[in-house]
Amino acid sequence: MAYQVSAQEVVLQNREDSLRVGWWDRNTQLAVNFSQASFNDPWQGGGVNNFALGFLFNNLAVKHKGKGVWTNDIQFQYGFLRNKGLDLRKSVDRLFAESKYASSITPKLNWFAGVNLLTQFSAGYNFENNGDRGNMISNLFAPAFLSEGVGIEYKPVDYFVVQLGGATIRQTFVGNETVFENTFKDVEGIDRSYGVERGKSLLNEMGLQAVAAFDKNLTESLNLKWRYQGFLAYAPETKPIDHNINLIATSKIGKYFNVNFSLIGIYDADQVEKFQISQGLSAGFSLAL
Repeated sequence: MAYQVSAQEVVLQNREDSLRVGWWDRNTQLAVNFSQASFNDPWQGGGVNNFALGFLFNNLAVKHKGKGVWTNDIQFQYGFLRNKGLDLRKSVDRLFAESKYASSITPKLNWFAGVNLLTQFSAGYNFENNGDRGNMISNLFAPAFLSEGVGIEYKPVDYFVVQLGGATIRQTFVGNETVFENTFKDVEGIDRSYGVERGKSLLNEMGLQAVAAFDKNLTESLNLKWRYQGFLAYAPETKPIDHNINLIATSKIGKYFNVNFSLIGIYDADQVEKFQISQGLSAGFSLAL
């Protein structure tokens, strides 16, 4: 941490020398959120015994050197809840990792090359109308989406960037046979789960990818982070655009407590031809490193 501070001071005094040597900027956030409610038998106000637990971890490390910026970003969200009489279920589960190198063409325009991974951490299930847990429909790397691409990015300010990758390759993984059997559907006579054909564990596609990302402290106590990623496959076949939206708003209360709002939106015709939305609001302990 001391190195980071001293390096930033050098940047202010002599940016040319600092860019020649290089320096790291780092930002890490950890949060644990818990909620619980219980009612005794005579209680007449309505309600059901329940508890919920959530975890959030973000780590951003950025290396500046010369005309290049190397960005490494890891985001992890996980939560579960339990209502009395119902099986335990996940409320959110998202694992995202990205590594990207960008080099300046003009002060606001860069070329970039990068790779990112999106999956979940643990098994997910559908649930019957009575609340009983049904079939497993997702798990770690079932599915997972790995994208590699090069392109152009526009970065007018430090906290906002727009990327366009015209030559993006994406792999969709379904590495769990149980998930495949519980989620496959017949597509023109071929069984497919999340787009992956029976007998295979991955689908390779080439397409056009667009990304817009925003990360800024709106006030001293409120941070807003959102990311949109769209992918239009044009090989081996053309498909509707996949949309993925993630938003996290964190408001700090004092030094170690926070209120956290999260939103995940997905449209992927290989999964379901409807827009999927998940949102949550929680409060708890947080730590910035």
